[in-house]
Amino acid sequence: MKFKSLHKRAELLDEIIDAYLKSKTRAAFVPMNDLKTVVPLVFPRTSMVSFGMHKLVFRVGHKSHELALKIGKEDAIEYDHKVYKQLPSQYRHVYFARVFWHTKYCLLQEFGVEVEVTPQELSQIRSIANRFGLLDISCENIRNIDGYLKIIDAAIAPPGFFNIYKAADFITLRLPPPVRRMVKKSRMLKTITGK
Repeated sequence: MKFKSLHKRAELLDEIIDAYLKSKTRAAFVPMNDLKTVVPLVFPRTSMVSFGMHKLVFRVGHKSHELALKIGKEDAIEYDHKVYKQLPSQYRHVYFARVFWHTKYCLLQEFGVEVEVTPQELSQIRSIANRFGLLDISCENIRNIDGYLKIIDAAIAPPGFFNIYKAADFITLRLPPPVRRMVKKSRMLKTITGK
């Protein structure tokens, strides 16, 4: 297993989250502000870089590696792992940022750097992703990892609904970026409050 010491820390964080959830009978998950305080105590050299509808993303420094630690509800982490495995093994690490492991609430992935993606590059990556049932491929979900453009986050449709989800994805990705960001932010309030 790669990054074994980080995996042990992730298991400790899982225990902390479980203890929190047992003490708060109505909590859906740990509020973002609490996680922002706890995660750096468990993972030194860590900073929060973003949050989504279902998870928080922290940058973790480990020796010479820059990694992304995604933290979220158990089903959200399992879903991210399922999305990653949606690509056949021969294509997985070519087009998707490598996932090293996951625990109950944590997933460790390659981090990469933000990059300007041309419309042609985006179209090519979307075409490949769609071929394997991946959706929600936008410039924000692509990073440069060791000189290659790779997907860091995506979505999959439930069985039998791919064409419907693909149509919705097509419409959403054509909204003006400010509108798309506004819609995304309004859907993220649950993550911030932990409700």
